[in-house]
Amino acid sequence: MKDFLSSKYVQIALQFIIGAVFLYASYNKLFDQAAFAKSVYGYKFLPDFLINITAIIVPPLEFIAGLCLMFGLFRKGSSFIIIILLSVFLIALVQAYARGLDIDCGCFGSSPESKTTSADILIRIFEDILLLLGAIIIFKFSRSKYYKNVNYTDTEILLSKNQEA
Repeated sequence: MKDFLSSKYVQIALQFIIGAVFLYASYNKLFDQAAFAKSVYGYKFLPDFLINITAIIVPPLEFIAGLCLMFGLFRKGSSFIIIILLSVFLIALVQAYARGLDIDCGCFGSSPESKTTSADILIRIFEDILLLLGAIIIFKFSRSKYYKNVNYTDTEILLSKNQEA
């Protein structure tokens, strides 16, 4: 299974899909941060003073991480950022669902007339779990072009031998 998950083609497919989803998700939020801030406020998850900061920081972070992941740049770093973002998104969605909040998801931008039903929230939770699993696979199994053939146990053994001498 490890060989399959770390294969070049699986990694490229996951990077492209997750990167494209994050690019698409960030697009409307980048150009309408006020509407995204209203969506964030609807979750009643963050203190008021963090809502505008979140609406300013999250869309460019999604865009840059998605772009890097899509093009295979900084795979570990961009997948780690996406893991953190998806974890926070999941917590926000689960708490909104558990509290029965009538929210505008804001996942792919916002519009005043779009309210998310509880079934829509469950679908978003499922989608985010799948994206999170994909990002974890990228983070855990992607190969760095700089450290392809390093066997860390051999390296650690050599270092310990050198320190003893």
